[in-house]
Order: sequence, then C-alpha cells, then structure tokens
Amino acid sequence: MPDWAGNASGRVRDLVLLVSKSLRNECQEVGQRIFMVDVADPSRPFLVPTFEVPESPGRFCSRGGCFGPHTLNESFTPVYYRRVAFIACFNAGVRAVDVRDPFNQRETGFYIPAMTPRTDKRCVKTRCADRSKVAIQTKNVEVDDRGYIYVVDRAGAGLHILELTGRARAITNFAGKGN
Repeated sequence: MPDWAGNASGRVRDLVLLVSKSLRNECQEVGQRIFMVDVADPSRPFLVPTFEVPESPGRFCSRGGCFGPHTLNESFTPVYYRRVAFIACFNAGVRAVDVRDPFNQRETGFYIPAMTPRTDKRCVKTRCADRSKVAIQTKNVEVDDRGYIYVVDRAGAGLHILELTGRARAITNFAGKGN
C-alpha cells in the first residue's frame, strides 16, 4: 500500500474482493454491495470501504429484474491485475472498478447492454398484483489476456464482447502488452 509505506508494520496488505449477490427483482431486498476485505491477518479480517452502483441515476430498481452485483472478475491477467475489477450487476450491466487504491475504489466505466427482441420478462409478485417487465440481466463477466471483456446476459440479450476505452483503459497495463 503506497500510503502505508512509512508505517512500521502493516505496509503489506492481503485483500480479497467479495460480492453479495442480488436475489430479488426490483430491489425487493436489502441492497447488495461489493466488499473489499483485508485478510492480512486471517484470524482478524476487516472490511475496507465498500463499492456500490448508485440506484438513482439509472433508476435501476424500477427497470425490472434484479439490480445489484451478481459476479465479479478480478483477473490475474497482467493487463488488469491489481488495477481493474469487473462486476456483473444484472440490470445495471457490467462495471469497471479501479481497485488500485482499495480504500478508495472508483467506477471507471460501465456498459449496459441494450434489450433485444429475445430479451425476456422478469416478474415480481406483490400483495396487490403480479407484474412483469422486460429487463436485461447481466450475469457473468470474464476477461482474456488480450484485454477483451465478455459479458453474458441471462435474460436473452446475448453475449457482448467489449474493449475498454478512455479513463478505464488508461489505468490498465496495456502499455506492458505492446498496445
């Protein structure tokens, strides 16, 4: 940890990124988060600040389907390792998170797939009536050593192959790959 370099102890941290999975459509549960956990002392793990996708700008709770994290890809490929983690967030798409400073994680990019004619409905049961909405549901994210990002939607919107641009790409290690 660069900011801890002058400390007598604790300069080296061992961190794990965890996802609490969203399970219910339209935010019918406690909001789920992405957690960074310091496990340098396995007998005394502690939480580092969490990361969450804000609901309000995208109105994700009212879009239909689940909103919140599902899976993550914290890749060991040198392009992204210790720099960017990717989180699949159901109807909020995939999020690129700068993890270089685990105590100040920041979103550096995102991609929300468009619905297609094959995208299916997600239903919610309420006390008054059942309702359904067509909604994308980004479920899995994977990367390869060339830097491509593969995003899969479980609601029929398909497979998307992405490449980082802008601010998100600037923090990667593409320079070390000859790109």
